[in-house]
Amino acid sequence: MAEDPAAAVHADEGMVTVKREFLEYIEKNILEISSYLPVFYGHVVATLDNSFPDLDTETYDEFIDLVTYKILDTSEHGRELPFVEKVIGNALRFKKGKDGKMGLDIMAGMRLLKSEEYAHAIPFLQDYTDRDAMIAAAVAYSYYMLSLREMADGREKGIAGRPGEHELLAREEMLRLAQRKPPIHAVRALQVREEEEPWLKQAFWLMLTSALEWLPGERGLIEVGLEKATQEGNRDMKVELLRTANERFSDDMPFLREMYHFRLEQRDGTGAASVVRQMMQQFPDSLEPVYYGLKLSLLSGRQPTYDGFRNMALQKGMDSEFLRLQDLCFTAVSSRKQEALAHLQEIRRSPARTRFFYPVLDYLVQDIFGEDPQRSRRARRALLDSVDRFTRQGLAIPL
Repeated sequence: MAEDPAAAVHADEGMVTVKREFLEYIEKNILEISSYLPVFYGHVVATLDNSFPDLDTETYDEFIDLVTYKILDTSEHGRELPFVEKVIGNALRFKKGKDGKMGLDIMAGMRLLKSEEYAHAIPFLQDYTDRDAMIAAAVAYSYYMLSLREMADGREKGIAGRPGEHELLAREEMLRLAQRKPPIHAVRALQVREEEEPWLKQAFWLMLTSALEWLPGERGLIEVGLEKATQEGNRDMKVELLRTANERFSDDMPFLREMYHFRLEQRDGTGAASVVRQMMQQFPDSLEPVYYGLKLSLLSGRQPTYDGFRNMALQKGMDSEFLRLQDLCFTAVSSRKQEALAHLQEIRRSPARTRFFYPVLDYLVQDIFGEDPQRSRRARRALLDSVDRFTRQGLAIPL
């Protein structure tokens, strides 16, 4: 029998309520909970079993992770290794999944790192650095902070500060991150809190910017950084990383492509055109930058620019079916109805695969030249997006 959507929504709302109540209870009763951990976890499990008898293992274990982190984060003993191990040991008894230990280890490691207990945090996190870039950066950060302490101690003793073993370990960790490029926030244990804590974000960016100085030839660092900057909407860091990529890897098409799309998102037509010129210089035989130039001219609506890129595309062998689509888009977004309809009929009569695209195109063109301005704007956007996707698939340009 299919799951009842109303029941699912009710269950989700109930889980949110239970989470809130347990977190509040931990804040108010942390001393008693710390003294009677087995009793508390027994109460947690009984509540889950009674209130949510069909709860899946992943959600069940995430709930255990959540309350465990809250205990560690709330208790004044949360930075002390014996207490951390005691809490983790009690929580582990009630986990169901095969990766139950991983979630608890990460909770413990992150709590110790937050308390600046770096030497104790590393063993909890070390085994999971290939699972998530945030964990790898956290381990590197722990090593790096230990190295700064070593250097400070050396200066106090009159010994010239120089990179020691811990800094080398931090560099090695970031080198592995650059080469393996683990995903970001892939481990669900990092997501049990409502949002990423600022200190973890700061640790990631400190290590990434440091590693860019230590390892200038590792493009993987920039790839991971761009993914993180995109996830958190960090425009300033994205600009800085793209600038670095352009300086160090000026002939790297994936980075040029990323920069082009970023300029478009920022509505920086001049900047996007500059990237297209750079692409054409670096890859004179490629159709990809010519297509990007065509796309820019569609957005600008300038006929001479469009004609110039269209001629280049023709000279470089772009298939006529794709050029017909660009002609349709250019005339449609330029409000040239009769020309757009003529191009549409050419597509309908075409023996090429674009003929099968015709019904969608016809529907959108009718809306573009319809009487509803709002609908017309949406149709223009849909036409450009759908033709762009179709063309890039046909030209093997990454989406």
